[in-house]
Amino acid sequence: MDPRSIVRWLRRPHVTETLRGMATGALPLDHSALDHLPQGAATRYFRRLLIEAGVLPQIHVFQHELTLHVAALAATLERPTGNKLRRFYRWDILPKLHRRYRDRGRDLSMEAFNGQRGHLAAVVRFLAWLDASDLTVGDLDQRTLDHYIARIKTREPVEHFVRWATRSRLSDDLTTNVRAARNTMSSMTEDELWRAVDLLLYDEEIELEVRVAGLFVLLYAQILGRAVSMTRDQIDATPDKVTVQFGVTPVVLDDTVGNLVRRQLEAEPRRGYATGASSWLFEGLSPGTHMTAAYIRLRLGELGIRPRVSRETRMNLLAMRMPAAVVADVVGIRTTTADRRKSMAGGTWSNYPDLRV
Repeated sequence: MDPRSIVRWLRRPHVTETLRGMATGALPLDHSALDHLPQGAATRYFRRLLIEAGVLPQIHVFQHELTLHVAALAATLERPTGNKLRRFYRWDILPKLHRRYRDRGRDLSMEAFNGQRGHLAAVVRFLAWLDASDLTVGDLDQRTLDHYIARIKTREPVEHFVRWATRSRLSDDLTTNVRAARNTMSSMTEDELWRAVDLLLYDEEIELEVRVAGLFVLLYAQILGRAVSMTRDQIDATPDKVTVQFGVTPVVLDDTVGNLVRRQLEAEPRRGYATGASSWLFEGLSPGTHMTAAYIRLRLGELGIRPRVSRETRMNLLAMRMPAAVVADVVGIRTTTADRRKSMAGGTWSNYPDLRV
């Protein structure tokens, strides 16, 4: 990244005014100074730049922005309805996000952030329709709900909200559809998987980060979002070998894969806003962030590689050929998950002896 672009960006009026206010004491030296700005990519970048520079404390930026977004959405509704949206977010959505991300020391991914915004937008449209119809959530009956659900395409977020409202005794007992469990079995042959692996191993025209992240998915059954968020301290590169820790048990990489990982470790930094090495293996352009899974997924898709299907195939192969406990330790998943995968894939291993500590 050209450092001059950072200087030009810092000269934007809202950036200049905010920095001047912080410097003079007119604005508090905390995140609330940025909360009044229009929330979007520019403010997000500004916030992360100040965090990376040590001016603002570390926070989960996407989570913080989502909370601000909910407050803005609630303000567009009638006050009682807006309060219900806030309660739904605070008592249903937020605890789930905390368990999945914050409690594991991670911020939301870009995909999760956009997904939650879309989910909330569908709920807000439903609540705005209730307001326009002079109805409250407590007035909702089954016929009215079914009438609304039949008219929309995005139904699951609304049904999710209604189930929460019923549990919270904000509405009568209402019936909603429950999504069937998604079939996770793959539709890719082992030969197709190995052809994709060979492409990433040997095609020098493919970007290095795409090759390495893709190989982590295709060879070691890593979720793409987890692969791109790997840190350098998960890699141990010596002259003799390269070891990666995806889960409990470190994995010694094949020499060809290991050499690609060494090159990734030695790659020039992508950022232009600071000096020094990043802690991320796949550094992003935004301050303090890793590369997005969406970018890698797009590039792999252009190469004819479907990351999710490829991972499913590798997981099935591992489950069929290795004990569940070993798969769990190496890949970094729960043993119960590995056991379920073994049953789905038709694995023949019996229970692994309790000899490992």
